[in-house]
Amino acid sequence: MLKTKIAVFVSGGGTNFEALINAQENGKIPHGEIVLMVSSSKTAYALKRAENHGIKSVVCSKKELGSQESFEEE
Repeated sequence: MLKTKIAVFVSGGGTNFEALINAQENGKIPHGEIVLMVSSSKTAYALKRAENHGIKSVVCSKKELGSQESFEEE
């Protein structure tokens, strides 16, 4: 069975992200797989959580990109 790829968006510590990871690891998300975590902050602890579980992560900060258009393009 092909699983739906899931991206999770976070802005801080990632406690909800960790709960989703735990649910996935415990088989409670049988038809989906978390494959990406997107953070709006390069200092978010959620980035470490993603690293600890082998989940790809990226940072996309509207403030650093300067405009809504640049943010959406990124």
